[in-house]
Amino acid sequence: MHYQPVHLHEQEFCLRTLTSEKERELAYRFRYRIFCRALRWISPSAPGIDRDRYDDGATLLGVFEESGELRAMVRILPPTRPFMLESDFAPLLAPEHSVRKSPDTVELTRFAVDPAAAQTRGLSQRLSLLLYKGLYQWCHLNEVRYAYLVVEKYFFRAIQLAGFPCRRIGPLHRLPPANVESLAAIFDMDYFASEARAKRPQLEAWLNAAQDQSTRCSIASATA
Repeated sequence: MHYQPVHLHEQEFCLRTLTSEKERELAYRFRYRIFCRALRWISPSAPGIDRDRYDDGATLLGVFEESGELRAMVRILPPTRPFMLESDFAPLLAPEHSVRKSPDTVELTRFAVDPAAAQTRGLSQRLSLLLYKGLYQWCHLNEVRYAYLVVEKYFFRAIQLAGFPCRRIGPLHRLPPANVESLAAIFDMDYFASEARAKRPQLEAWLNAAQDQSTRCSIASATA
């Protein structure tokens, strides 16, 4: 599927779709540093990159500093390609749930924030919120309503508290090799938008605000 790219600027950060192979290589190394070295959720690989069969046809969104350093990212899988929930994460689905593979549905995977951000008060949360904003605008731009995601149970509570309601669609299950308790959920963009508009108008207004400074972002990202 062909998706429209998103390109936003928020103070000193730039959030955009990764379009070049050089940028994607940067993302694979960033993911390896987090999911292999820091979290030990994936097995080590000789090249020092986290790249798998799901990356073919996937969209990557990244949050960059003005220096070009990648600080957070997420991978979006289209319905025309396999979802991880259909194989790797199948044990997390309730038997009665049928995975949607419609044009208005995607799967979010490899949600990652630089662990070094924890050393600066509030930065991890800020980077996460920027990813949420980017996903929100990307989904609107590409007419996507539903998003599947697999998260550990503590992160599930965190995104709920942040104002992003997700519906759990299966049991808790420990996934190897890290054996972290995780669950599958689905996010309904239309439901969220109506709830936010009624109950959290400031959040809804911020998510819809776009400061497109693509020229500035492009110059900064040239060092990435």
